[in-house]
Amino acid sequence: MKNTIYILIFIIIFFMLFDLWITFTRGKNFEVEFYVSEIEVNYSPETTITTTTGLVFKKEKDKQDYLSKYLETSKSTFDKYFEQLSKDIGKEVMVVTFKNSYKERQGILELTEQLTLSNICSEQEGIFTLDMGKIKLNTAYNSVLKVYLPKDSNLLTVEPTPTTITGNIIIWEKNDIVYFPKITFERKVVEK
Repeated sequence: MKNTIYILIFIIIFFMLFDLWITFTRGKNFEVEFYVSEIEVNYSPETTITTTTGLVFKKEKDKQDYLSKYLETSKSTFDKYFEQLSKDIGKEVMVVTFKNSYKERQGILELTEQLTLSNICSEQEGIFTLDMGKIKLNTAYNSVLKVYLPKDSNLLTVEPTPTTITGNIIIWEKNDIVYFPKITFERKVVEK
């Protein structure tokens, strides 16, 4: 349980620190247009986290400088962190896949990072838990946090209260994103 919390804490903290680092080192040369995080949980130890951020820059040169630094630092930052984290917690957390990409659309630079980690899903006696404690999350205009549970799962508990729950998708938007959610779920029992 603690290992899962450490890993999830890192993921949120990494994105927040990266955003802060860019803001302080580059000044306020851009505006955050939107921020979307999607967490895909299944019954295996692997969890996939995809984050897309839309930025609008005041100058083309600022955008190119930002993009250059972004592409240089993202992968190495993850590698170094997980190497140290594995030592600290005494458990090997493996980065199964990592990719980042970008595209420009209607004057918005969209940065997408997708990370799949193994040994992050917690299961005890058939109950699966996604939890990082009550780590406060950054709530920006047009922020969305989505958690996708397995389609054949039963949601047991979720806090804080989400904006909506549609099937296996739990969504928090804007001010409803208070802190990282705690979600418990189980497999549906199939009656014969």
